[in-house]
Amino acid sequence: MLRAICLSVSLVIGAGPALAQSAPPLREDTLAMLDAIGMEQSINIMVQAGVRDGRGLEDDLFPGRGGAAWGSVVDRLYAPDTLRAYFYEGFPEDRLAEDRAAEITAFFSSDLGERIVEGELTAWEAITDQAVEDAANEVYFQHLAEANPRLELLDRFTEVNGFVDFNVMGALNANFAFLRGMSDGGAYERPIPEDMILTQVWQSEPDIREDTILWLYSFQLMAYADLTDEELEAYIAFSESDAGQLYNSTVFAGYDAVFSEMSYRLGNAAALFMTGEPT
Repeated sequence: MLRAICLSVSLVIGAGPALAQSAPPLREDTLAMLDAIGMEQSINIMVQAGVRDGRGLEDDLFPGRGGAAWGSVVDRLYAPDTLRAYFYEGFPEDRLAEDRAAEITAFFSSDLGERIVEGELTAWEAITDQAVEDAANEVYFQHLAEANPRLELLDRFTEVNGFVDFNVMGALNANFAFLRGMSDGGAYERPIPEDMILTQVWQSEPDIREDTILWLYSFQLMAYADLTDEELEAYIAFSESDAGQLYNSTVFAGYDAVFSEMSYRLGNAAALFMTGEPT
């Protein structure tokens, strides 16, 4: 699961291509797989989190100068059809053979798979609330203090899926896109070279990695609280399979496309308000 937040505000305290209007076609077996993993619910969560976090940028970047106009811009940016189109465009369907897609669909359509999806989506939506995230962090710290063996299972689960690296790279890509969007939008006196943006972004990597690890384990303890150790072992076994590895990498690619594209557009739009030239 990719953390659906914008971390770019920690780096820096319209123009651009037209918004995507429709999603490109995907195969029926791919669409069945995405339905089994709750992609529409995931898009709704990303929309809700994006609108909230996007509106919050006003306080950090152009206090008191956004108002209803900025809220309207953010609402238009985070249209569900737009996010869905970017996910479909970024989803590497060519890597996902039909038989693998069928395996993934079968797993997540099983009783265990449906419970996994429900737990992940419920936890993801809940933890976008800061108070819930803080409480989940405390649960994680308590498990650490008690050396709870559940964490050993989550260590294996996180490692086999490469969750830390996937999430860290996703955040770095989103931050890079956000700053590039601000630069292209005229937020600075002169455009910032991409290599300078990249250097600035990579300086935040240790902090993002630490924050990502905390978030991942806090989220997973919530998401899989109702699973027995044996059921979590079954999920790990699926993750280790060829189908599980493809599921993880292809879905992350789709998420990364969404967050990178939306971060660029958000930064680009914010630049117009920072310079007093919103359209």
